Amino acid sequence: MEIRALTEAERKYTYQQSMQLRGQTGCIGYLRGDFGRDGDEFYTTWTDQYDQLKTDEFKAEFDDVINALRSTEYGLLQNRSAMRRYAAQNTGSAFEENYCTEYCFRVDTEKHAYLLRCNPTQGDYNFYCYCYKRMD
Repeated sequence: MEIRALTEAERKYTYQQSMQLRGQTGCIGYLRGDFGRDGDEFYTTWTDQYDQLKTDEFKAEFDDVINALRSTEYGLLQNRSAMRRYAAQNTGSAFEENYCTEYCFRVDTEKHAYLLRCNPTQGDYNFYCYCYKRMD
């Protein structure tokens, strides 16, 4: 699995889109999460966007991708401290937003693209992972 920084043009796909754009881009849904008060917890909420694309194959792959990102091998979603370290090592992923710096990454598999917007700040959602069916 390879993780790379998002381009500026790709960043817009880590935010909520119109229904028309969701259908055109193959957005399956997104996972929103945070690491809790102590930074070591893992709370998430899934939101469907285009339910027809949420196949059993996608669900299994998505679980594998998220579990890999939570592992010590990758560390991006392991905990808040690990996310900060990962972001510091990948400065090309940083984007200045309204109130903080966010870090955006992309993970591609054969059939799906996972676009992550990360914010290692306590008291906010720490990540959004938007899932897309690859159209190429």
